[in-house]
Amino acid sequence: MQHPAQSRVAPGPRSAVVFDCDGLLITTERAWDLAYESLFTRHGAQLDPAGRNRLRGLGLEAVGRVLSELLHQVLPAAVLASQALDLMESHLEEVIAPMPGAVDLVAELSGTRPLAVASNAPTDVVRAHLQRFFDLADLVIIGGDMVRSPKPQPEIYLAACEVLASPPAQTWALEDSATGATAAYAAGLYVVGVPQSSAGMLPCHIAVNALDDPRLHRALIRRPAPESPHTSDGRLPHSEATD
Repeated sequence: MQHPAQSRVAPGPRSAVVFDCDGLLITTERAWDLAYESLFTRHGAQLDPAGRNRLRGLGLEAVGRVLSELLHQVLPAAVLASQALDLMESHLEEVIAPMPGAVDLVAELSGTRPLAVASNAPTDVVRAHLQRFFDLADLVIIGGDMVRSPKPQPEIYLAACEVLASPPAQTWALEDSATGATAAYAAGLYVVGVPQSSAGMLPCHIAVNALDDPRLHRALIRRPAPESPHTSDGRLPHSEATD
């Protein structure tokens, strides 16, 4: 379930949008699952669901720190992070794919407002993954190597807003992880949570089931008339905001 933040008026339908990457636009999560499974088996341990959730949405340095803790410092954090990355890349071709609705949504928004992708992954990695499925002409990419403090700190979202020349309060953020949603919310963006499972708790203003959810399209693309599901002040009605 999502954790809705305090109600507020949504940005206009032509306002800038900042997307997360992995788990929102594309999925490499299965490759990471296989990598962590192999890594823990290699070190004679098992990764439980709580530990796996701690690893979601993190930059590589933070992944190493968590792995070191979970594996009781069997190796330095940087070594464990490097091993995990190598294992993930060995599985990537098997599993990488766009998330449902992602390609169509980005294509529909392109040219209608400023767009960016903000990811903890290095910029060149994000670009290489996205260009398999998306036209990047209208997408500004802000990678974790471009900021001092990655998500869950707000810096990467503030950097994206600066590049897009869009005030955070008038900018949409679409996130699938608590790490990313925390960063976007702290930066002052209007956060749409797209949780990967019903168990995910995201700090967000509204939550939708997927990028092809009609409620998201109504909010981003077609500003509805008064008789539509939106209220007169621009807020999503309660039934839409708390699914």
